[in-house]
Amino acid sequence: MAVKPYSLELRFAQGDYGLSARRLREFTELGQINVFSRAISERSELNDPADFVDVIHVDGDTFSLVGCTLADLRVGHLPANSGVQRDVVLNDLAETNYVNDFVREVQIHLDRCSDRQAVRNQHQPFLPPAKAGDVFGVPFVFSTLQRRLLSMGKSKAGGDQWLKTIENFQKKGLRAEEFEFAELSPDLCVLDDENGQMSAGELAGLCNFKDLRLSVIPVISNAQKQIRFAQPPERALKRTKKLPKAQTGQTREVAGFDPVLGYRIEQVAHQTLWGNESHWQAVLYDGTVLQNVWGQSLFPTRDAATELAAFHAKQNFPKRLALGRFGRFAWTGGKDYREWLITLPYYPASYLSGHFDVRNVLAHVRCDIREGADGKRVLMLQEVQSDWAQRARRAVSSGDSNSDDEQPPPFFKEWSALAMKLVSLHAAFHGLDAVAWTRGAHQVVRYNGLGSAGLIELYDRTLPREVNRMLKPIGIACEMLGVFVPVNFGIKQTENGYEVYSPDNVLLGTAPTLEDAQQFVPDGAHEKIYEVHGVRLNDTVRKVILDVGFPAWG
Repeated sequence: MAVKPYSLELRFAQGDYGLSARRLREFTELGQINVFSRAISERSELNDPADFVDVIHVDGDTFSLVGCTLADLRVGHLPANSGVQRDVVLNDLAETNYVNDFVREVQIHLDRCSDRQAVRNQHQPFLPPAKAGDVFGVPFVFSTLQRRLLSMGKSKAGGDQWLKTIENFQKKGLRAEEFEFAELSPDLCVLDDENGQMSAGELAGLCNFKDLRLSVIPVISNAQKQIRFAQPPERALKRTKKLPKAQTGQTREVAGFDPVLGYRIEQVAHQTLWGNESHWQAVLYDGTVLQNVWGQSLFPTRDAATELAAFHAKQNFPKRLALGRFGRFAWTGGKDYREWLITLPYYPASYLSGHFDVRNVLAHVRCDIREGADGKRVLMLQEVQSDWAQRARRAVSSGDSNSDDEQPPPFFKEWSALAMKLVSLHAAFHGLDAVAWTRGAHQVVRYNGLGSAGLIELYDRTLPREVNRMLKPIGIACEMLGVFVPVNFGIKQTENGYEVYSPDNVLLGTAPTLEDAQQFVPDGAHEKIYEVHGVRLNDTVRKVILDVGFPAWG
């Protein structure tokens, strides 16, 4: 890969500005939404790399987005009120060898991405795609301010009058942060200066939450093995036109065959003056013999030919996995384990967690689906956390919150509520019967007592309180639910499917589905019911949740 995780920013010893390809990599490699105004074209000549390079303002070890790309800067399209002087910044980002090399690496990356043929194992989306009116970038999440203005119809007022109206909204529950991020103040000031009036509907249309558009993505990675060679089928494989005929005295035998992609490993043997010699080659599904970068196609070992086939498959038919990175910190026995990242890809400041290689992870959720005590399907949250909010909270309490890296994120006081709203929407959208989360004591045991007070506060008090507050209008309240967890055996999800282990951690069998894997459960194995916090979601509740949605704040 040309754009590497450790070289995504170009910073200079002098000057306050630099370049970043981080958001491009997040899109192409990590499944983030495309935040750029242009799509990557299959025709490489249409891909101007400058369109995918962000101009950044550097402040020590942190950086923030200026609000334009290198292409925008070059033609003078700068964001309004940014304070950026084009000539000054262009001077900092002059066409030096460093800049040219950086942009060239981005071009190489774009060319490779536009040539990629297929991606297997696409994950299910967290929620359906957002529509044009979804101001926060995800469906079912709305602005209370915008809705209250829309409810006022054609009512008109001047800027000062609207400010007083919004102050009254705040007395009735509207969060000050929501008004701040709606960016209405400049428009209202202009309105007052011109002694003009504006209707409530027009003002609602000016609510601009562009920096707070959310994205929910899984933690994905490439499978360790893109292809799996098995014994060739008994039937003869059809010879294709591209497969060269064997030379005189030469024999060719298929020694391994991948039934999904059609790769094969062949042993090529022929007689020489010194006796029988054999080599190995990798062949594509269409009969094309693969060559390495030096033009070599025959190899002395089977492993060498297999490695060439695996490399080719990784580049051309990548198999992506959404199994996350921290599955070892989850109860075994669950299905469809996922780690979801709730991100703010458009937010100018750049927070980077030590756990995930993605900008501005507001919160992360680790979860799976398991059977409840009543036989229902439960979305079981193994963890709900915000590294960003936790760092900012520590900085605020210690009085050391001056750097951008330690400034409180948006939704600082409501990140947990927002996370649970999104999780509830996810469960309703996928037709699950309940949402549950571990108790604080479970987390304390899992992490050997580290941060026990905070874990108990979050899981036993904060999350139940927030869920009760958001679901109370539809008559739903938290309760204790039971979920089944293996205690003297293990079922782990891997890229091969589901693996069953004995109490001594001996692999007993592997199957593609959890249901098939249960045939390997050993005699004497049993599960216990763990009592956890949760809410039940019947058909009516799911419909109400998806019909009404949730406010981003409150």
